[in-house]
Amino acid sequence: MAKPQGAGSIWNPNSWHWEEKNYTTIARQLIEQKIKAIKVESGDIILTNIELKSISGDAQVNIRKGKQVLVYDFDIEVEWRGSNESDEAEGTYKIKDLNSLDNDFELIHINSRSKTKISDKCKDMVKRDMHMKLKESFKTLMQEIGQFESDPEKLKKDQEARKHAEEQIKQAKEQNGELKERIFQEQKLKEMKMKQEFTQVSSQ
Repeated sequence: MAKPQGAGSIWNPNSWHWEEKNYTTIARQLIEQKIKAIKVESGDIILTNIELKSISGDAQVNIRKGKQVLVYDFDIEVEWRGSNESDEAEGTYKIKDLNSLDNDFELIHINSRSKTKISDKCKDMVKRDMHMKLKESFKTLMQEIGQFESDPEKLKKDQEARKHAEEQIKQAKEQNGELKERIFQEQKLKEMKMKQEFTQVSSQ
């Protein structure tokens, strides 16, 4: 399977040289959207993720020979809430080692802030149902992050910017060449004038 096309920076002609581009902010935004969008139900209990308490790690796209390689690794702490008509429970859990190599992350430290009638049931739902839905959602994370780099509109704009930069460099070289030629001609005229003056002085 061919690797997605990637666009290097302006200094990187044809995206040929190795280049690392930071995609941590975009990855974190996508991860947060995915986590907050998940809802699980069991019996009369509805459980949702209400907040990301913390997220650590980074994501980067490596460009080489016009191709992109995405690498990311994150640890995340999530706050959850479960409720039914008569009770509710809240707590946290951690997503350990969400990475680009596989989708085999762990859910650890599944806690409830207080003991209620449904708190234990909610923790079981996090461990089983939430874990399964997170795995399903994160299957497309790599592709979605990569789309920001290989987006056709982005590639088109990059090509236009690269072409504009190349034209500016060409113009600068031409102008520099014209300047050198003008300086050379001016220097040549000065030397000719000095020779004439020297000849006149010598003949007197």
